[in-house]
Amino acid sequence: MTLEELENEASMNADPESQEQENGGIQSVDYHSYSLEELIKAMDAFCTKDLVESHRKEIEEIRSLFYKKQKQEFDEARRAYMSEHGTLDGFSYESKENELKDVYGRVKELRSVIVAQREKEQKKNLEAKQRIIERIEQLTQAPESMNKTFAEFRALQEEWKNTGEAPAQEEKTIWEKYHLQVAKFYDYVKIDRELRDLDQKKNYEAKVALCEAAEKLVGAKQIIPAFNELQALHEEWKKIGPVKEEFKEQLWERFKTATTAVNKAHQDYFVQRKQQETENFEKKSALCEKIESINANLESLTLKQWNSLTTKIQEIQKEWKTIGFAPQKQNNQIYERYTAACDVFFSARKAFMNEVHGVENDNKKQKIALCEKAEAMQTRTDWKDATNDFIELQKAWKQIGSSGFKDSQKLWNRFSGACNAFFEAKKAYEAGQEAVLNENISLKEALIAKVSDISTDVKEDALKAITAVQDEWSKIQVPSASKADLQKRFNDAVSQLMGKMNVEKGSFSDMAFNIKMSSLMAEKNGREKVMLEAKRIKNKLSSVKTEILSLENNIGFFSKSSDASRLIASVEKNIQKSKDEVVQLEKKLKIINKILQE
Repeated sequence: MTLEELENEASMNADPESQEQENGGIQSVDYHSYSLEELIKAMDAFCTKDLVESHRKEIEEIRSLFYKKQKQEFDEARRAYMSEHGTLDGFSYESKENELKDVYGRVKELRSVIVAQREKEQKKNLEAKQRIIERIEQLTQAPESMNKTFAEFRALQEEWKNTGEAPAQEEKTIWEKYHLQVAKFYDYVKIDRELRDLDQKKNYEAKVALCEAAEKLVGAKQIIPAFNELQALHEEWKKIGPVKEEFKEQLWERFKTATTAVNKAHQDYFVQRKQQETENFEKKSALCEKIESINANLESLTLKQWNSLTTKIQEIQKEWKTIGFAPQKQNNQIYERYTAACDVFFSARKAFMNEVHGVENDNKKQKIALCEKAEAMQTRTDWKDATNDFIELQKAWKQIGSSGFKDSQKLWNRFSGACNAFFEAKKAYEAGQEAVLNENISLKEALIAKVSDISTDVKEDALKAITAVQDEWSKIQVPSASKADLQKRFNDAVSQLMGKMNVEKGSFSDMAFNIKMSSLMAEKNGREKVMLEAKRIKNKLSSVKTEILSLENNIGFFSKSSDASRLIASVEKNIQKSKDEVVQLEKKLKIINKILQE
């Protein structure tokens, strides 16, 4: 197989992507994980005359990745700001594009210089190669000895080998002219076998070395650099002269086998990468479906449910960042689908949060109003009424919803502070009152003794004295724990005194009321005071009669109950109690009417 066939074989074994990358090569480093700053530094590292052209593909790949990554970071920063603030007002993003442009500008300047130098050098190399071809052509006409001619021929071959590339459009033509003259030289001079064998031996050794070098590339971990090195070996192979016919096919098959293996690994690498990118696309599609599924059920959610879904979306976003690129044709498409789904969710969340903030602002105003009321009431000393009012405020507070995390604790501290101030004051007051109530025990014990000392000689005077003591007794408060015992002792003392006077309890009550009203009548504005008491008794009488009617009506309903007899007995007992009260109230009215008529 000829050298030209070898070149064609190598080209056929390389896939389209490897052919596209043959001149510039592909980076052996995976730049996908690099940050924007690292990408700029990586490009800057190639910004020298020695590297800028040999790493052209890497530089362009870095530039492409930079813009993709910067767009992704911008979108994520924008979305995160929207998620946190609910608006894009005040959002900013610090782009590093100018830094990249500065470096890439130097890259282009270097390339311009290199291209100009290369064109100048290639033109010079073309002229040199043309002179070499002309001199080889002249050798076939030289009268010198064969050894001298061959030595000059070898020198011209070495000079050709060391001469750089000609312009691309001239390279193939000049190479064909060169090999044509070489072939003519061998045919013309009919070099002797010993010198030809020596030359072919050196060529054989050089091609064996190239085979060994190619075989070392088989199974290389870094397949891209291995592939690029293989292309360089092919260039070297082209420059080496012929070998003996018996080794020609053998060497070529060996070199071709290694070439095929490396090319296969190179192809497999891109197949695997495409497979990985396909898997990445499937994973990203699944994440998009999750977000879209969440978006389909955003109606009537609570704040807790929104927070839970937001956490899920953020977890999906974290997972998205761990997945590499999808196939190039689908990468932008899936990213746009992903960002659109995220935007739908966060837009809906923003609308909900705006509504929540509106409700929270209303709640905040209501709570501030309650704080102001509590603060105005905290110095009140009408303890019973004020306590009820504070309880109502606290009930109202519980019925108000959230006022937002930012203000909730602050408002509660303010409200509870005012409530606590009142109840602490009330507690201090009650502690003082407890001491007074304990002192009152001795006062009531003195009244019990006073009842026992009342003279029974004149019944009416005795009754007046008992009534006076009772009025005084009712005005004195004592601790609850002592109240029942003291009341029993007082009642016992009154009963003993009434027993001495042979007065029944009911008669005593009437007599006592008569004395009380007569005493009230004797006071200033006494008639108005007695009439006011009559009015109070009439109201009470009306209320009790209404209650009797209600209880009597209810008895008819209880007959249907499984426990009717017990319920009816209880109601009848209450009716009789109320009727007895009516009798007592009517007696009091008669007493008042008699006093008013007198």
